[in-house]
Amino acid sequence: MERYNLFKHWKLTLTIVIAKVLTYQAAFASMGSTGGGGSSSTGGGGSSSSTGSSSSILGDHHTSDGSRAVLFVLCFAGLYVLTIIAGIAVYFYRRFCDLKAVNGLAAWMLTPNMKIKDFKRGLKNAKIRLENNAVDDQLAQNLIDTYAQAQFAYGQSIRRCFADSSHYMNRLKSQLGRVFSSTMRTEIIAKASKGIIDDVVVNHGRVVSAQRVSPDLIIAKVQVRGLDNEVNVLSGFNSSFQRQQWTDYVVFGREKGSAQWKIYNIIYGAHFHLNGEDFNHQQSLDSSEYTEQQLTVSPELVKAAEACKKRFSRRQNIKVLLRWAVIILGILFINHILG
Repeated sequence: MERYNLFKHWKLTLTIVIAKVLTYQAAFASMGSTGGGGSSSTGGGGSSSSTGSSSSILGDHHTSDGSRAVLFVLCFAGLYVLTIIAGIAVYFYRRFCDLKAVNGLAAWMLTPNMKIKDFKRGLKNAKIRLENNAVDDQLAQNLIDTYAQAQFAYGQSIRRCFADSSHYMNRLKSQLGRVFSSTMRTEIIAKASKGIIDDVVVNHGRVVSAQRVSPDLIIAKVQVRGLDNEVNVLSGFNSSFQRQQWTDYVVFGREKGSAQWKIYNIIYGAHFHLNGEDFNHQQSLDSSEYTEQQLTVSPELVKAAEACKKRFSRRQNIKVLLRWAVIILGILFINHILG
């Protein structure tokens, strides 16, 4: 755990290390500049000149080391800020593409991992009221099919991630909006790297209530029956759970001129499980409960999960080492420029 935290907070760690090194260098430079200053004096006037010269050199060293330290910190802080800005820019670009593609879609509808109370508040503020029989039977079945296909593709994407397939998101990505696809990719990697599978099969479903915000946007409360098995194969199955019925809020949309419905967000109405932890801390939309139990899987899948975890750990360590190498080379370059 200590090693993991060190890698996780490498930016803070490196800042502290640089500060310590620069402080040590400044102290060493000061001792070096004063070590022989007084021994070369030969008399009253000469001693005074030598002392003045040593003081001047000492001041120059302090100024140089101080400037270098400030520049190092500023460059490192700038790199950190640029990383954050880049991540924010990518998110806003994805959101912009979604908003432009679907008529009536609002930014608040795309909020990742939204809680039920926040979603209901958004509906109220937007004056959107879900009603029974708001969509006909054919459209309702189309929406349920879209939801079922995306859920199945989600489970298969985790298994493909186990197998180290570079195309594990291809099928699921075509069924989701850009922002929600990014959210699911993060969740899939988090689960796969921890040895978790989440197989979902929807057999039947119905649209409980809905509202057609625009011809290309429908917000629906869907209830489905099927099988949702989540198994943590690397923790002795202690975090396994199963459910056969659940209810979610789903934001369906389609691009202008397209007949294909996609999912732009899911507001989970049941126990949102990830590695045995409840991230919602809220009452379920459905009366059906999930069960914690030991769900068995094949030995081959256990081996694949172990290999996947090692692979992700190795890749993470390589990324951290590359970041350190880039920053150290940057420091050496700055040090060379400053002479």
